[in-house]
Amino acid sequence: MVVAAAQKMSTISVVLLALMLWGRQTLAEEDVAEEKTGKGLSMSQSCFCNDTIFRFSEKPLNGDKDIRLSTFRYKDRREEKQKYHELNALQEEFANDLAILAFPCNQFGKQEPGGTDMEVLNGIRYVRPGDNFQPKMKLFKKIDVNGDKEHPLFSYLKSCCPSTREYFEEATKLYYTTIRINDIRWNFEKFLVNRQGVPVMRYDAMARVTDMRAAIEQLVLVKP
Repeated sequence: MVVAAAQKMSTISVVLLALMLWGRQTLAEEDVAEEKTGKGLSMSQSCFCNDTIFRFSEKPLNGDKDIRLSTFRYKDRREEKQKYHELNALQEEFANDLAILAFPCNQFGKQEPGGTDMEVLNGIRYVRPGDNFQPKMKLFKKIDVNGDKEHPLFSYLKSCCPSTREYFEEATKLYYTTIRINDIRWNFEKFLVNRQGVPVMRYDAMARVTDMRAAIEQLVLVKP
């Protein structure tokens, strides 16, 4: 999940933080989501926050040196199974303006069991989605996004953006305590952050890239 080193230029990147896990949404889960749309499920929610993500620093996979998220404030214009591929395609499509930052987590059905950085990478490459998949996004260390030990970055993101749905998955599929109303509900929830580092939209785990493209294009067109 390679993102080129940022350059201090006038062009500022849009950031998409994606909760990336091994889990794959099944057809049954898609059916449930379709049934619940309009009954407490929204594919996206607007965010309201006066702070930015740029005060956070995180460790990348296979690395011990923190990367400040403000690194992704600038992008160099000289660079040119489904959700992984969609996010790869999205990163490639907006290579000059979008940085996708992925945070593995094992709190949903224990679908990210990798104990080391290499196990996480190999799981993505050989298991889900497999077929020697090469992620284009920037992967960070595995963290908790909910519960008593949730990471401050996601505490901040959730404080800015209401949840996209009212309901939770079955308690047997959730591996954390304490449960809160604004928790991440499942794998592949995403937050869209503008050029200034402020979250502007939260997307449900069921949301497809097509659901996000218009908002991303709008942010990309806004001059820094």
